Amino acid sequence: MRIGVCTKVENISKLEAMGFDYIEWSVSDAMSRSAEDFNNIIKLVDSSSIKCEAFNLFFPGDFILTGPDADEEKIYQYVKTAMERISRLGAKVAVVGSGRARNVPEGWNKEKGLEQFAKVMAMIGREASQYGITALVEPLNSSETNLINSVIEAKELVERINHPSVKLIVDFYHMRRDSEDVNHIREAKDLLCHLHIANSNGRVYPMDINEDAYGPFFKALKDIGYNGRISIEASTNSFDTDAPCALKFLREISA
Repeated sequence: MRIGVCTKVENISKLEAMGFDYIEWSVSDAMSRSAEDFNNIIKLVDSSSIKCEAFNLFFPGDFILTGPDADEEKIYQYVKTAMERISRLGAKVAVVGSGRARNVPEGWNKEKGLEQFAKVMAMIGREASQYGITALVEPLNSSETNLINSVIEAKELVERINHPSVKLIVDFYHMRRDSEDVNHIREAKDLLCHLHIANSNGRVYPMDINEDAYGPFFKALKDIGYNGRISIEASTNSFDTDAPCALKFLREISA
């Protein structure tokens, strides 16, 4: 597997030195930068042997994707600009979690909210396809959103959208938080395109086989022959120490 970390782009040189294969940066952060700042980031990434192959946090929390206040034109303009920007940094996949943004508001029909989110994902897929990027539906645990809370629900949505540039991501942390069956990974194998991982006990960096139920998760991945990217998406109080330790652990368990 190719192993990366979700972190600020300014850490790319550190990750390169540690031996990571890529960095996963935030779309929201990339979109917040001024033109001058973003051009400097392009130079920084161009000077590195690793790239921003993956992006997460697609929409900021104050964006509205479902409900009566969703603005399709505003969403489209954001998506169009975002795809153009991240493509310049080597993006291959763009994760669409954004739990607050997609949360169906109280009093709004859940199925209608799902239809709205499906339209947004199809829109992202169309824009992504112009740059060779794949847009990924991310199932999030039920404490973070009320829309798409399992790998199976993500699979059903991707099948409903039926676009070659829209697939799904599996996140170990979210599966563990909602006690989701790892067999769902096997059921979604043909649409799986990326992974996130964190120790679900505190959402910290994964370090040891005994700290969480990593075994069944990686067994399922091996059973389906998954050999793509996996990004650490977790918090740490000691990035310089924990990142290389987590890299060593993931290299060993995914071998």
